[in-house]
Amino acid sequence: MKTQSIFPAFCVAMLSMGLVSCIDDDSTYGGSPLPALSVEVPGDAEMPVYNFSYGAECELTPDIKYNGSGELSYEWSLGSYDNGVKGPMEFVSNEKTFRYQFPAGGRYYAHLVVSDGVVGLVQDYELSINRTFEQGFMVLSNKDGVGNLVFIKDPTREEIEEGIPVTVMENCLQRVNDNVGSEPLVGAQMITWHDWNGSTTVEVNRLMICTESRGLFLNPNTFVVVSTIDFDDVTPGFKADRLILDGTSPVAWSSSAKKHVMMDSKYMFGKEDSNWKTYDFDFISSNTYMAGLNQTTDNYFIKREPLSLHSKALDMATWESFWVSSADLRDKNNLPVLQNEEMIVAFRGEGIPTQYGTYTYPCYIISRNKSDGRLFATGISGFGAYSVGQVLECHGEIPSDASTAIPAADSYVVPSDMYHRTYYYNGNCVYVMLKNGESFTFPSVNESCLRFSSDEEVTYMGISQTRQGSQVTAEDLLVATVNKSSGRGSVYIYNMADVRTDNPNPAPKAQHLNCADRITNIMYKPRIAN
Repeated sequence: MKTQSIFPAFCVAMLSMGLVSCIDDDSTYGGSPLPALSVEVPGDAEMPVYNFSYGAECELTPDIKYNGSGELSYEWSLGSYDNGVKGPMEFVSNEKTFRYQFPAGGRYYAHLVVSDGVVGLVQDYELSINRTFEQGFMVLSNKDGVGNLVFIKDPTREEIEEGIPVTVMENCLQRVNDNVGSEPLVGAQMITWHDWNGSTTVEVNRLMICTESRGLFLNPNTFVVVSTIDFDDVTPGFKADRLILDGTSPVAWSSSAKKHVMMDSKYMFGKEDSNWKTYDFDFISSNTYMAGLNQTTDNYFIKREPLSLHSKALDMATWESFWVSSADLRDKNNLPVLQNEEMIVAFRGEGIPTQYGTYTYPCYIISRNKSDGRLFATGISGFGAYSVGQVLECHGEIPSDASTAIPAADSYVVPSDMYHRTYYYNGNCVYVMLKNGESFTFPSVNESCLRFSSDEEVTYMGISQTRQGSQVTAEDLLVATVNKSSGRGSVYIYNMADVRTDNPNPAPKAQHLNCADRITNIMYKPRIAN
């Protein structure tokens, strides 16, 4: 520990301006011994370093030693500290404890002046504010109508080497925004496109958070709200329960009211869309993924009764779009597919190679026959801006009996293009389905690849890909569970290569227990250049 020397009060004023002192600790002032006043700091550094996370309140209490009878006064000031150069200071407070909410990550210095009117001291502290939201996992969770956005920060190489625990921060929106409430969170979306700035194309990135009643465009590196869309201003009484991406425009959707609010990503305002006003679908599944270097979204518009999949097609002669439906598709026996069936899940499947060296990504619907309970898998392709119609890729029965593990209704299903496995969940277990000709093979309920404790329930599953250019080099499986008793959610991250039926319950690469409430979505947020 290092102890800072004391100085007469008139010297403190000079020291606070960077001037040096010429009096030692044994001096007297006015014929009387000076009282002892000191501050202890860690190590031998002239300016000790303290690390804090952006989004958390910085709190620092000096270790002051004083044997006098006077009353100590404190003055804290703050300045930037870039490349070892101190910037101008601004006053913060006269409290003993320094408290400050930093507007951004970076390096700063806090300047402390302590005095009893006779003696005093000055001490500087270097404050390193890590950029908490720069890169990592966004976790959306809710409990009892209250939203909780959690961020799991990717540790830096230095943090790993120093053994610093991974930063996991809850209630992120409220930490950096004074005017954001805690209403339920509906969805999150990174939106990326290329725009013309007058001389060249530039990449534009938007980060959108959808709550029940508002759309929030955030600064992707600080989570500070830059634009708010109040849904009630567009559609009175509107409450969202899904977030869907239509091109580069997020759409808040109400499944019960079958109403919407479309949000313009470029200019960040809300509006009604003439096409969406006509939609009366029961279920919309939005699937955003990377196709090469481009962000692509396939939306599956589904009616449950009778069960049918709808999508837009393009008339190449007139360049006008029109609706097509799976009701027009026939199986090998010339019977309508999905007839007399009820949907269990709909999901984007593995890519199918085309003759042009690209991939088409089908929608798979797992359904149950209403009459005899048999299970079927139906694969349909033909999505995208230049689709000319739906194509039946496969349709077949899934062998099943009373012991077959069936996906939870309307749950998340995760395909792996690298390992040619498709993951699904029900209850506290995760399973693997394998493509088998015209259909899939499902395991039995005892053949899970992941099985959590009986008091946990899987609530979400997703995929995180590591890419080099357009190539996927690694895949991780993201699994969220909730404790049925406490309502607290946990996140598990697995190397997808390890998660197999013949290798049950592998150890996760990382786990963050009780880090959130009931989790509905996990999204990886990469580093975004300013």
